[in-house]
Amino acid sequence: MSAARRALLVVFAGIALTVLGTSLDTYTHRPAWRVLAVVGALVQAAGWVLYFRRTRGGAS
Repeated sequence: MSAARRALLVVFAGIALTVLGTSLDTYTHRPAWRVLAVVGALVQAAGWVLYFRRTRGGAS
C-alpha cells in the first residue's frame, strides 16, 4: 500500500471519529463526546498533512 493511500485512510478515520463524536454528543447531550469529535478533526488534519507531503514532495 502506498504512503498516499495510508494517509487517506488516516483522513477517513478522522472523519469517522468526528462524525461519531458529533452524533453521540447530539444524541446524549454530554459534552465529553465533543472530545472525540475534536480528536477526529486533529487526526483528519494530520492525515491531510501526510497526504500532501507525500503527493507534493514535502519540505526539504
